[in-house]
Amino acid sequence: MLKTSLLSFSALSALIGTTAIADKAPVKNSETIVVTGSRIANASIKGLEIEPLRLPQNVRVLDDSVINDAGFTKLGDLYDLAGAMSRQNSFGGAWDAYAIRGFSGDINQGPDLLINRFTANRGFNARRDIATIEQFEILKGPASALSGKGEPGGSINILTKAPNGKRHFSVDVSAGSFDTIRGAFDMGMPVSDKVDTRLVVAIERSDGYRDFTPSDRILFAPSLALNPTDDLRILYQGEYNRVNFTHDRGIAAINGNSLAIPITRFLGEPNDGQITQDIWQHQLSLTKDIAEGIAFETGIQYRDGSMVGQSTHNTATIIDGMMRRQLRIHDYAWDDLSGRAELSFLKTFGTIKHNARIGADAYQYNQYRKFWRFRPSAANPYAINVFNPIYNQAKPIATLNTDNHEDLKGKGFYVQDLISIGDNWSLLLGVRHDKVDQKVINLTNNSFTTQEVSETSPRAAITYKFNDDFSIYAGYGKSFRFNQGTDKANKAFAPELGSSFEAGMKYAILGNKLRGTISYFDIIKENILSTDPTDSAYQLALGEAQSKGIEVESNYYFSRKHYVTMVYAYIDSEITKDTTPALIGTRLSNIPTHSGAIFYNYTPKTSGFSYNIGLNYIGDRAGDPYGSSFELPSYVTLNAGIGYKLNENADFSLELKNLTDEKYIENSYDSAWLTPGTPRSVTFRLRYKL
Repeated sequence: MLKTSLLSFSALSALIGTTAIADKAPVKNSETIVVTGSRIANASIKGLEIEPLRLPQNVRVLDDSVINDAGFTKLGDLYDLAGAMSRQNSFGGAWDAYAIRGFSGDINQGPDLLINRFTANRGFNARRDIATIEQFEILKGPASALSGKGEPGGSINILTKAPNGKRHFSVDVSAGSFDTIRGAFDMGMPVSDKVDTRLVVAIERSDGYRDFTPSDRILFAPSLALNPTDDLRILYQGEYNRVNFTHDRGIAAINGNSLAIPITRFLGEPNDGQITQDIWQHQLSLTKDIAEGIAFETGIQYRDGSMVGQSTHNTATIIDGMMRRQLRIHDYAWDDLSGRAELSFLKTFGTIKHNARIGADAYQYNQYRKFWRFRPSAANPYAINVFNPIYNQAKPIATLNTDNHEDLKGKGFYVQDLISIGDNWSLLLGVRHDKVDQKVINLTNNSFTTQEVSETSPRAAITYKFNDDFSIYAGYGKSFRFNQGTDKANKAFAPELGSSFEAGMKYAILGNKLRGTISYFDIIKENILSTDPTDSAYQLALGEAQSKGIEVESNYYFSRKHYVTMVYAYIDSEITKDTTPALIGTRLSNIPTHSGAIFYNYTPKTSGFSYNIGLNYIGDRAGDPYGSSFELPSYVTLNAGIGYKLNENADFSLELKNLTDEKYIENSYDSAWLTPGTPRSVTFRLRYKL
């Protein structure tokens, strides 16, 4: 709902003036694989401009060039090349879910990420299409001092495609395995020297690699840029997503064997129909250069959406091959209004340079959640034979389980300064204060729960650059993440609090062709939400968990389109404190101890053959959050592509994923909900641009 307080906040910001200096094109560096041009809005998560070797943090950047080189079409495809990211349970295919350095966001909400530095993780968000992504940024370590709600392991920011001042048109069509067809086009046209436009559209349909799991989506993303004067820029970016998908809980483990059931077998009911997600997003940013080295930004975002449909869910009860099942009906809706205002300074005093940001943000979020559920019993099991399923059973009656309205109001104030001292030292200091008011109304019994939470999150880091080849850095910070919803007893959750230490080395050697980062991290996090073992429809907060490890990232550039990139992560994560003694010492679910990926790409400058190859490794992982011995086995996938570039404007390619047809489990919720990985697939792709 559009509330007066936030509208007034944003209007006031607009009157004052607005954004920091527009981001300049990043230089290729140890954090960057491939990076493209500038943005009108100052939307980068880093929030500063500095030589990469002097940035006191591990940053990984993937832009639309490497996304296209690898043939990615979904956000989850990027995780393997991000480093220290692992897939989490996707709520039956509803959204992208991930952990960074061992820690994930809310398992019952959409992906925990930022879009153009606006928070986009409130609500039940659909899986994100890559058609609008210009740049994918992974800022490792705590970023709460600047970005607000986030994980101590790191934050994700997506820069979306905006008008670029050029007339352009491109089309990308593909067809492949599982009757998958996809088309996307991207066109932009300046109307005048002060008005610029862009439109991105994507349409996709697939039968899916599993039985009875079709899906389709349409994405529509218009944007408009205005430059009334040389020092004032206005940017609107809209996006509409409509996704229809089968709510598929995957397969179940049999006696600890996660692959006892064929990976294509559907254990739900085809006649349930599909879940529909509708999401609108509007972002408006204004930037104003006030004086040399001083600029102001303000922005407002409004998002709303719904998720409606029914589905049949697996349970862990399997007797003589017969698995009992639940029936669930979802009717979710939400709206989210947020705004921010920020003043930035880039000033030099003698040998000391300040790159500072001071800002404030606020939001109001409303969530409406109605949920009906049928729970099986011996008398009415609503069961299916997992080895010989018979579908289209009569539907049981689902009764109202949850009818909640949650209202969140939050505001934050922050300051950050990156101080460059001479040619060698850099010091990053930041602090943020958040206040959140929560009210959850239980409409089934007309009761309500309220709480008010305030938290301050400091951050500090330092870098020493030895020369043009090497630097070392260290940093410490705290994080704050508000936990939405209530537990089974209708009590509000305490917020998640984290602290993170990181130290590492950066290098740019061999004529700046070989660049990378080696880092060590140690993170502690309190009040992590997990599934309530007495009722999977609810959550509870674990006591404390720790994740520590080592990351290695390295890139070698023969040229801009001829490169190899590699990531490796060792993560030791476990529960360290809890009221349930059996959980202490157990691993966090879906977090591999060892993981890594390597990707090689060659594309000719003008015409000729192109090719790439990628190898991904994910080690074994705990399969559930309850401290059992259930584990997901390790796996390796091999991807490759070959194409031909006709000229600078046209190319076609053949993309092969999981070339060896590895059978594996991508992620799990518990032993009853396992998501199998996609088997071997082939896609033919044609791209043309003007």
